[in-house]
Amino acid sequence: YKTVYETAFRISSVMNFNHKEISCSDLGSVNGIIEETDAAMLIIGIDKNSKIQFYLNHMRELRIPYLFVKPGQQFNPQEILLPVTNLEEEKEKAPFASSIARHFNSRITVYKPNDYGTRAQKNISSITALFDTLNINHQTVQGKKNSFGIEDEAVSVAVDKQQIVIISASREYGLDDILFGPKEKKIIKKTIVPVMIINPRADLYSLCD
Repeated sequence: YKTVYETAFRISSVMNFNHKEISCSDLGSVNGIIEETDAAMLIIGIDKNSKIQFYLNHMRELRIPYLFVKPGQQFNPQEILLPVTNLEEEKEKAPFASSIARHFNSRITVYKPNDYGTRAQKNISSITALFDTLNINHQTVQGKKNSFGIEDEAVSVAVDKQQIVIISASREYGLDDILFGPKEKKIIKKTIVPVMIINPRADLYSLCD
C-alpha cells in the first residue's frame, strides 16, 4: 500500500532506520525475521477489507511495537495520545512514546483514567518522570472513563491527521475477545489515525491483578 511505503520512508528517514518489506505469507515466521533483521518496529497496512484479527494473531509474541496504518493516514505525529491504565506493564509505553516524540518533536498527551485506586496515577508518575528527564513536551488530561475504557476514550478524541495513538495489546483473549474481537481490533477499526500497539511483557512483570 502507498500509505505503508510513505510511513516506512518517513520513519526511516527521521529515525535513521533501514526498512524491509515482508509479505503476508511471511507472517508465520515474523518473529524470526524480526530477530534476524534486528527490527525496531513493524508497520502494517490495512484497508476496509483487511482481516485485522489475522494480523493481531501473528503479532501477539512480538517484543517490538507494531503500527497499523490505513489508506490516507499520515505519520507526522505532532501529538501522541497516550492512554495509561492501572496495569503495571503500561510503563513500557514510555520509552516508545519518548523515542517518537524526540525524533518528531511531538507533544505527548497522557490520558488518566477515572479510577478509584492509585495504580494508574503511579504509572503516570513514572512515565512523566521519564518525559521530564528527556525534556519532552507533555501534558496529562483527566479522562472520563476508567482503566477499562480510557484507551477507547483517547481514540475517540483523535481527529487530527497529525496524531497517533499508542495502546497496549490485551494480556489474554477471553471468550468475548474470541467471539467478538479484542479491544485493540475495535480500536483499529474505529480510529482515523495510526495506532501503535505494544504487547505486555510477561518477562518483566507478573501479569496478575
